[in-house]
Amino acid sequence: MEGLLSLSNLGVERASRCLLSGLSCAFHAGEVVVILGPNGAGKSSLLLALAGLIPSSGETSVLGKNLHHYSRYELSKQVAWQGELPPTEFGLTVQQRLNLALSDGCGAMESVVQSMDIQTLLQRPLGELSSGERQRTELAALMLRDAPIWLLDEPTAHLDLKHQIQCINMMKTERAQGRAIITVLHDIQQAMAVADHLILIDGKGGAEYGEASLLFNNVRLSQLFDVPVIKQGNLLVPDYGE
Repeated sequence: MEGLLSLSNLGVERASRCLLSGLSCAFHAGEVVVILGPNGAGKSSLLLALAGLIPSSGETSVLGKNLHHYSRYELSKQVAWQGELPPTEFGLTVQQRLNLALSDGCGAMESVVQSMDIQTLLQRPLGELSSGERQRTELAALMLRDAPIWLLDEPTAHLDLKHQIQCINMMKTERAQGRAIITVLHDIQQAMAVADHLILIDGKGGAEYGEASLLFNNVRLSQLFDVPVIKQGNLLVPDYGE
């Protein structure tokens, strides 16, 4: 069944290096797909390719239409991308940053501000925020755009434990409301908490898509990360030794 976002034989190459090839899968409404892999394997590049921000081979379709047949504005209505923290030299306050996002979406400002715990930050310039506060602001801006497909590159980066949990729960809530979320995560426990499917990128050009229940395997993840991953009850954790 074709999804909101579908890939056929997708390949991504950067600086003459093949990051991944032959990836075919479909992302559906109401599911979270987590991308796992070592540093430099191509996780962020895969998200950029899905957003149409870097070239790729194969075919990518959004709502049944080829990605490259969309204008940038049309595509932004369907696909929202969150990546590295943007520059702050424009002097915007948090409120002004959110207003920009709201003008291109239809989210509910008050509920989004509360869900990201940024009520007290609204009048502060972006340049005065901590990295965690800025991350929460950018996640709020993403939510205001209300696109059906979300591409998130390490959304829990910079966040303290409380806000990491809030972010994971926010993704669960958005999934229940029919969002298709494709996200890069580094924490295995966070991935296990939210993933319906996984994409494993090995850094050697290989990419594997499958059900999370099947790919959350300590042997498979040990191979992927080249470190021992062990079982502790229902969890998979790195083996830090004695």
